[in-house]
Amino acid sequence: MPTLIHVSVIDPLGPDFAYIQVANHLAARIEVGEISHKLPAERALAEEYGVAYQTVRHAMQILRERGLIITRQGRGTFVAPAARTDST
Repeated sequence: MPTLIHVSVIDPLGPDFAYIQVANHLAARIEVGEISHKLPAERALAEEYGVAYQTVRHAMQILRERGLIITRQGRGTFVAPAARTDST
């Protein structure tokens, strides 16, 4: 069973930009298997993290560049096969 990571409050005065904080937190959630297939909608993530929609969009771009997620037009955003953890 995946370890759940509590959504921390994004610190707007922290050392990293908000979109980096969101990207790092989502990457950690993917790593532990909390998110293992389809990611929630960007607007839902914006509400969950208490940030602007564009902040989440920027974080998703970072995760795409890291190879952790793939986005399919009209289908959604998914964890990239190489990033999935197989815990059997």
